Amino acid sequence: MCDEKEQAKCRAEMGDGPELEWACNHCPKKKAQDLHAYTFKLFRLRRLRMAGYPFEANDLTVEEWMDLGRIEEIVNS
Repeated sequence: MCDEKEQAKCRAEMGDGPELEWACNHCPKKKAQDLHAYTFKLFRLRRLRMAGYPFEANDLTVEEWMDLGRIEEIVNS
């Protein structure tokens, strides 16, 4: 949700370690209502998968699986 300038400011204050990750995850600028409903749905699905919810291949469309994979790439990068 932040632009490059804001990200650089946080990195300068906290470094690139776990403190920065925690701060980003709890940032007041990051609000669920700022996300598109579809993006919010994908994050909900991701959380369910992380919790061990037993998804089957046909539970989501191919596009949803691809988008969920893209979110994983973004979050893990």
